[in-house]
Amino acid sequence: MRRTLIAPVSFGLGDLVVSLPAVQALIRDDSPVWLVARATSQRLLAERIGGLAGVIDEADLPSRPGDRLVDLRDHPLQRDYWWGSAAFEAEFGRLDINSILERICLDLGLKADFSRPMALEATPHPGLAGTVLLIHETDGADKTWPVDHWVAVAKTLRDGGHAVAHVVKEAGPSPLDAAGIAALVVPTPAGAVDVLSGCQAVIGVDTGLTHIAAQQNIPTVTICRRNSVYARPWPHCAALRGDPCTAECLDAEMSYAYNQTVSLLDFRPPPRRCPSGAPCLKAARPEVAVALLDDLL
Repeated sequence: MRRTLIAPVSFGLGDLVVSLPAVQALIRDDSPVWLVARATSQRLLAERIGGLAGVIDEADLPSRPGDRLVDLRDHPLQRDYWWGSAAFEAEFGRLDINSILERICLDLGLKADFSRPMALEATPHPGLAGTVLLIHETDGADKTWPVDHWVAVAKTLRDGGHAVAHVVKEAGPSPLDAAGIAALVVPTPAGAVDVLSGCQAVIGVDTGLTHIAAQQNIPTVTICRRNSVYARPWPHCAALRGDPCTAECLDAEMSYAYNQTVSLLDFRPPPRRCPSGAPCLKAARPEVAVALLDDLL
């Protein structure tokens, strides 16, 4: 049987989530559709993508004769530009991830709908309907938000009558423990979908779990760098952006850029470091995060 294979824009969990409109369009119009997983986290999330026929790893490409491969990385808008860079903005303006992927999808013949999210399959976790979840864990040091900002957010939310907890992948010490913010241990992407589908709202850094919350139609405030393209532009979402990055940081980012690499098999960039100590995100104020969330609720 002829299969359609689709590979997301990159290897992160959030990269698969933002690619979902393309995946879902193919499932609607061209099944059976198989996901090309570029990392374990993507394979684990695949079970929550309704209508997906299966998953293969990128290591298994090329696949069977007759298969159609749709690779969202294999497009000039991705290969030729590091999204959010000065060169990218000079050429296209400040596009968000939905606008970028919509252009890619049109060129690839995909009728993807980026106007609203189609939620992942979920069994919402009980008891969280009045809880705002904080997502502070991230693999990117350039995405971290100061602990005192999280503490201030939690206090303001509690003073406003909200329950507050933070999501962690593994049990153990956390920087937020001293503030008495309860930890909710969610070890798998599928479990995260259930937890994030059951909560009242989310405030999180620009990472995979925050993107899942937005995908599940949960009011979501994303804390991100000034030039990040990944904040979703939907009515239930808002972005708290930091100050402009330093020249040193921008130079380091361009040295890190790997947009010209289409196949990510056996490729992982070195850990990303912010040479300036992330002063841009320190400037993103906790009271503004809460105010943005209030506007969404």
